[in-house]
Amino acid sequence: MILVQNRHLPLSGNKFAFVLILLSLLLFSCKPKKNLVDNRSTRVITNNTTKARSKVDTIQWTEEILENEISRMTDQPLELKDQYKIALFLPFSTNNYNPNDFLKNGSSENRFANYYNGVKMALDDLEKEGASLYVNVYDSDSDNFEAKLNECADYDVVIGPYSRNRLKTAADFCKKNEIVNISPWQASSKITSDNPYHVQLRPNQTAYYEAILKDALSKYNPDQIFLLGRPDKRDKGRIGYFQKLANAEQNLPKGQKSLNEYLIEVDSLDNEALTYDELFLEDNTSVFILPQWSSEDEGFLYDCLRKLAIEKTDHSVVVYGMPIMIDSDRISFDYFQNLSIKVARAKWVDRTDPKVRSFRSSYFNRFNALPVNDALDGYDMMLFIGRNLMKDGKTFQFTLDQDRDRYLQTSFDVQKVMLTSEERLDNFNNINYFENRKLDIISFERDRLIRN
Repeated sequence: MILVQNRHLPLSGNKFAFVLILLSLLLFSCKPKKNLVDNRSTRVITNNTTKARSKVDTIQWTEEILENEISRMTDQPLELKDQYKIALFLPFSTNNYNPNDFLKNGSSENRFANYYNGVKMALDDLEKEGASLYVNVYDSDSDNFEAKLNECADYDVVIGPYSRNRLKTAADFCKKNEIVNISPWQASSKITSDNPYHVQLRPNQTAYYEAILKDALSKYNPDQIFLLGRPDKRDKGRIGYFQKLANAEQNLPKGQKSLNEYLIEVDSLDNEALTYDELFLEDNTSVFILPQWSSEDEGFLYDCLRKLAIEKTDHSVVVYGMPIMIDSDRISFDYFQNLSIKVARAKWVDRTDPKVRSFRSSYFNRFNALPVNDALDGYDMMLFIGRNLMKDGKTFQFTLDQDRDRYLQTSFDVQKVMLTSEERLDNFNNINYFENRKLDIISFERDRLIRN
C-alpha cells in the first residue's frame, strides 16, 4: 500500500484549515527520519527560505535552434525490483509562506499545491494497480538543496526540481549516480549533455515548430504558406528554421526556400496602410505561420491578428501559432473563429472527456475544491512515470517511447536526443538526453477549442 503521511496543501478559502494543515506539515518535518518499511510512504520536508514565483506550466526555451538527431532505443536489460524509491522536489517555500499566496488562484504557490495534489491522486491509483513505491517529497527552495539531493543517492528516480540552476545540479548528480532524472517543467538543451538519465517531459521549441509545419504541409501546398515575422534577427532566425524543416520534410536541397516569407513593417499594424494586401490568394486559402512564442511577442501577435481580421474581408485564411495565442488574455476566441487559428499545444484538457470529469469529481470530493490544470499535470506525470517504472524497472527511460496511452491532458512521445559527434553515431552509447515530442494541434470548432 501507499501511506501518505502528510496532509494535502489547502486549495479552498478556509484560512483556518490552511494554518492547521501547514502546522501539521511543519511539525512532521521536525520528526526524526524513520527507516524504510515494506509499504510505500510519502514524507514531506518543508523547511524553506525563498519564494517560488514562476508558473508551473512555463516553458523554458533557448533561442538557439538545435538540429539534434532523434532515434529510439528499446533493448536495455530489464532490472526489476520489489520496491522503487522516488524523490519529488517541489518549491513549496513554506518557511516564508503567506496564506493568501496559497489561496490565490493563479499564484505559483496555489499551482504547485494543485500539482502536488494531482501527484497524490496518481499515487492512489498506482496503489490500486499494485505499484510498490516509496515517494519522498522535498521542498527544493529551502535550506541546503544539495544536502537534500545527497540523501537520494540510492533512489531510482528524482523528479524536478523546478529551478533551472538546481535542475542542472540534479541532472549532474543523477548522471553520476545512475538515477533517472525527470524534468516536468524545463525544456532546454543546456540543462545537461551526454546524459542518458535525464528525461524532459516538456517538448522543446523545435518540437512545436515541427508539429506546426507537419500539420500545415499535410493540408496545404507550400506555395499557400506564408512565414510571418519582423525584420529583426530573432524572427529571421525563426523563419529560417522553418525553411530548413520544410526542406527536410519535402526532401529538398539545403538553402532552398519552399515557403513564402513576409517581413511585417510593425508601423503598418498601427496605421491605415495595408499590411497583408498582397498575401491573400484569390482562389485558395492563405496559410500564415506566426512562430513567435514569448510574452515579449504578445503585443506583436495581437496586432498581427487584429489587422489580419480587418483586412481579410471574404478571403479564406488559416493561422498557425504557438501556445501563447491561447494563453494570452488579449487574443479572444473571436479571432480563433474568424481566422481559423490552430495552435500547437503540449497539454490540453477536454472537459467533456469522461476520464477528466471523473478526475474532477474525485478531486473535489477529496480536497473540497475544483482542480486547476496543474493538478491534472501532476496526475499525468506521476501516473506515466510510476507505471513505466513498475513495468520496465530502473532503465525504464529507454522504453518510454513505447507508451502511447492517452492520459488526462496528453499522451507522451519520449524520444532520445542523440549527440551530434559523428564518431559516436555508430552505437547506442551516444544519448544526449531524452525529450518528449508529443504535441497536439488545437483549433476552434463548434464554439469551443478542440484537439484535432
